[in-house]
Amino acid sequence: MSYDCIIIGGGLAGLTCGIKCAKEGLRTVILSGGMSALHFSSGSIDLFGYNQRGRIITDPFEFLKDFISGGGDHPYVKTGTKVIHEAMDFFTEEVQRENLNLYNNGNNNHFHITALGTLKPTYLSQASVFSKKIKEAFERKGKIAVLEFDGFRDYYSALGIENLKKHPMFRDIEIIGGKITMPHYLRTEKNLHEFRSIDLARVFETEKYLPRLADEIKKQAGNAEIVGLPAFIGITNSTHIHRRLQEMTGLIIYEVPTLPPSLLGMRLDTALRSRFAAHGGEYSASSKVVSGVIDENRVSHVFTENYGDTKYRARTYLLSTGSFFSGGLRSGFNHMEEPVFRLKFSKPEARNKWYSKDFFDKKGHRFLEYGVETNKSLNPLDENGKTVKNLFCAGALLAGYNPIREGSGGGVAISTGYQAALKIIKECRS
Repeated sequence: MSYDCIIIGGGLAGLTCGIKCAKEGLRTVILSGGMSALHFSSGSIDLFGYNQRGRIITDPFEFLKDFISGGGDHPYVKTGTKVIHEAMDFFTEEVQRENLNLYNNGNNNHFHITALGTLKPTYLSQASVFSKKIKEAFERKGKIAVLEFDGFRDYYSALGIENLKKHPMFRDIEIIGGKITMPHYLRTEKNLHEFRSIDLARVFETEKYLPRLADEIKKQAGNAEIVGLPAFIGITNSTHIHRRLQEMTGLIIYEVPTLPPSLLGMRLDTALRSRFAAHGGEYSASSKVVSGVIDENRVSHVFTENYGDTKYRARTYLLSTGSFFSGGLRSGFNHMEEPVFRLKFSKPEARNKWYSKDFFDKKGHRFLEYGVETNKSLNPLDENGKTVKNLFCAGALLAGYNPIREGSGGGVAISTGYQAALKIIKECRS
């Protein structure tokens, strides 16, 4: 099987790269080992949330100008601000073509509310999480009702309310709680305690139950202006359902991410995969790449777990298998490695330096900064220190940054995936 580009890993970086390559006419396939980390994400895109001192960044692009000019091995230094801007615009436009609108706050970050009721700075969010209308309502300090579905175990409104009230932004805002009951109109053999966000999303993928739900919301919300609900408003039809529910209630409906699986993240994954297919890309969901052959500083072919000796060949390759969570990086008792090509790895310190004894250490854990080393073009080095010319790396497996401490995971994935696509397109057309 031969392609212009084989992308190993179907997460945010891989899909961004795949969409760009396929759109430019390259025969592109994504070989994925299964569910991506998007299913566990908030569904918002973090560009750069915190500086080195842990303080919140207001304007991430302004911050990046100085940060990038300082040099270093951070992935953003290798992409540059121009590519980051292009990547964010490209990503937003492509997702919107799948009827999933993403909004920013100009060049500034905005906050999204987590499942625990804490606030996190981010750059892009879905319409049910951030928009001009939502921003203005919060600025007016309108009354908020945080509601949950009775029996739903993946979201606890009381905990969210308690934490919100501790934050300075919400101290002068009245926040109430409430429960929505559904059994009188939702006929199912499944116990409501077993429902996950995906089950609710399937129920509300159409307007069938919306009028009754709207009545429940108005009853519980009282004179509140904003209603926070666990994310449930459909998967592929969320934009329409969200708009209709706001029209029926006359209220601002705000979706809060639940415990995984995250519907907001799944929505993003679905939109990206659909966009990739629309451009003619091939997506193989059960094709975990387990090894590859490098010959004369170029990848010759790769093998997958389920297809034995079948060789997948391409002119170019992208490795975007994620970090430790996704299996893109692997650790033993005293060592770490990239398991597919055994690429050069940023040298870890002694094991007791990999992590902090304080799980919630604001400085983060050092192991999150470990990963695959690349040159400025995102080409990695093999285990002998030689550049692999037709292989590029993107996303969470890259060394040199800490996505948790910085709040930069989504931005790095999209920017490096896009940068890799530009390099791949140039390579295939040369």
